[in-house]
Amino acid sequence: MKCIYRSLRAITVMLLALTFTAMAAKKNLPDDIARMLTSYNVIWDTPSRTGSMESMPIGNGDISANVWVEENGDLMLYIGKTDTWSEATRLLKVGRVRVSMSPNPFKEGRFSQELNLLGGEIIISAGSGANRTRIKVWADANSPAINIDAASARPTVMTCVTELMRPHDIIFIGGGGNPLSPSYTGVRDCPEPPSESADVLVPYDDRVEWYHRNKTSLYRTILEKQNVGEFADKYPDPFINRTFGAAIVGKDMKALNDSTLASSRPAKKHAVDIVVHTAQTQDVAQWQACLDESVKAVTAMPEKKAYERHLSWWDNFWNRSWVFLSGNDNARTVTEAYLLQRYMIACQGRGAYPIKFNGGTLTFDYKGNNGDYRNWGPGYWYQNCRLYYWPLTASGDSDMKKAWFDMYKNNLPLQTDVTRKYYGHDGAFFPETTNFFGLYIQDDWGWHNTGKASQTRWIRYHYEGALEMLAEMLEEYNHSRDEAFAKEYIVPFATQVIRFFANHWPTINDQFRFIPANSLEQYWDCLNPIDYIAGLTHDINELKKLPEGLVSKELLAEWDKCLRQLPPLPKTPDGKRLLPAEEYSVDRNFENPECYTIFPFKLYGVGRPDLDVAINTFNNRKFKHSNCWSQCAIQAAILGQSQLMEEALLKNATARDPEVRFPAFWKPGSDYVPDLDNGGVLATAVQHMLIDNVDGAIVLLQALPDNWEVDFKLHAHDNTTVRAKAKGKTVKSLQVTPEYRTKDVTIPDNNNQ
Repeated sequence: MKCIYRSLRAITVMLLALTFTAMAAKKNLPDDIARMLTSYNVIWDTPSRTGSMESMPIGNGDISANVWVEENGDLMLYIGKTDTWSEATRLLKVGRVRVSMSPNPFKEGRFSQELNLLGGEIIISAGSGANRTRIKVWADANSPAINIDAASARPTVMTCVTELMRPHDIIFIGGGGNPLSPSYTGVRDCPEPPSESADVLVPYDDRVEWYHRNKTSLYRTILEKQNVGEFADKYPDPFINRTFGAAIVGKDMKALNDSTLASSRPAKKHAVDIVVHTAQTQDVAQWQACLDESVKAVTAMPEKKAYERHLSWWDNFWNRSWVFLSGNDNARTVTEAYLLQRYMIACQGRGAYPIKFNGGTLTFDYKGNNGDYRNWGPGYWYQNCRLYYWPLTASGDSDMKKAWFDMYKNNLPLQTDVTRKYYGHDGAFFPETTNFFGLYIQDDWGWHNTGKASQTRWIRYHYEGALEMLAEMLEEYNHSRDEAFAKEYIVPFATQVIRFFANHWPTINDQFRFIPANSLEQYWDCLNPIDYIAGLTHDINELKKLPEGLVSKELLAEWDKCLRQLPPLPKTPDGKRLLPAEEYSVDRNFENPECYTIFPFKLYGVGRPDLDVAINTFNNRKFKHSNCWSQCAIQAAILGQSQLMEEALLKNATARDPEVRFPAFWKPGSDYVPDLDNGGVLATAVQHMLIDNVDGAIVLLQALPDNWEVDFKLHAHDNTTVRAKAKGKTVKSLQVTPEYRTKDVTIPDNNNQ
């Protein structure tokens, strides 16, 4: 049925494209913004000297590619996808493709490789005179295909070769002593060595095709090792029979062998489609039938119409929002970082599964490892992933949060069952480190753990993530006022998450006593951690604002009771500063839990009560650093501390490995390259510098440095869009849609340096 659905959808898309071709060509992005955006195109004038470390990204939200040209003139693509989970639980590359042309236009003359942000495409120009060639590479925003279009001054022969990522079976042996161990985090200590089967070439006369198929699965093993094996039949195995691969097809091209496709004759123009497909099917034949339908739909669409639709998608994307800073070199550096981070999220943010914090689908050959490798493996760390999802609401990119919200919504039934099995009470807990299907990553739980809690103390009682996910959902609702979203996502999730906290710890004198507990990873076995209390305080107060009819009186009473039973936020004896917990011991990490009251839970900040307490807390935080998952830049913006925020932003914007060419493939930090949470922190801080929502007010420019100018368009609560031009706190122009919300705009006169 999935295959039929995909086919019908493809036909519908084709008909819509034919009907609305004129509409597709219409541009919505203002010309001045388009010009500014184009000035941030990434342009290289030499080919790559070090392979994929000097690549640039394209993507359609699900399928992506690292693209580079080698010094011999070969065009290279490292293809990724959001749902290519292997039998060893890793997120793998689809493959690697090499494209060459003969005569070789790259042998002499000028060279240019340009990432055209406006069109979501890469333009490569090479040669001169009779050897002049132009190649356009784009991942169709509306179809499961990467397109390569080449035009030359004289006829050439194009050859495309798939270079299998996994030509042989892989068996991971050696646990933590194996140099590939970090990439298998989660299953590296498995008693039965994890394995991944070899990729398979499929012989054809008119295409090159390959696939990877999971013949085994660790799913049941993981559930059994976490003492919940009885649920393996209730919740389907997401790994077994998962098949992913691609077909390379082109007009007037034929297969020379199973891995090589070439032009039948020299031509001045070439057009190649790389069609990618993933599905769980009973056999390869079913997967093949679905891929064939995708190939048919892609090749049936006239290229001009497909390209117009593609450009239209990107035009609409950039028109959703923008931020352009000026005034000094720092402002331009931060703008470039903001734009490229948003672009990279768009390349991989519309797939079936959330973006991985440790490289996403844009991993590449790095430090001796290939694109299948990533430190910290296949799991999701909530503290890391959240940071590049938070800014998508204010940028108008909520469609790219769906997979993120879906993962937690879809895992709610299993986590509810597991909570009841372990603890005998209602509610649902969510581990800090989790698989895309739920539960702990197995190495954190422990392979011989017969208990009811994770073996690792780093995250044993780390439950902040579910509270922050609920805060993210509530922020999304405050923007959209989508009652269907609140009913389907927020209320069920809130019900079980809050019940877990209400049932899991005892009350003394009608007040919760949260012990044992973690204050993030920072403090273990502490009493009344501030992240629990701040999260529940924020979330319940926001939930109580939902419209009547969405929440029953009984449920509201349940939440009110939980709120009343919360202990107070831990503070110093003089009440002037917040503390990580009521009782805590030694530091374990580099986090500031007390500052979670500023962000993400926003109990304090400009326009909120007791700003002095928040500033004292922030100024006395123990760990004053930026990059990766550090939130200092965000919290500084919310507190109106523009100088400190600017310094922190610049550190994030320049967090680069000099051996990596693309400026937003952020260096690993604590994670892996590209370190997407580094860019997420920057994007979130930039937005809070410019706009915040406080009790119905739209707070503008709370932390914009006095010598910075800005032209921005961002989204606020209640389906509101704000476009403003300003320098410091001086507004030059302001447009609020709907217009009546202009009265809610406020510009604070704060000096909180």
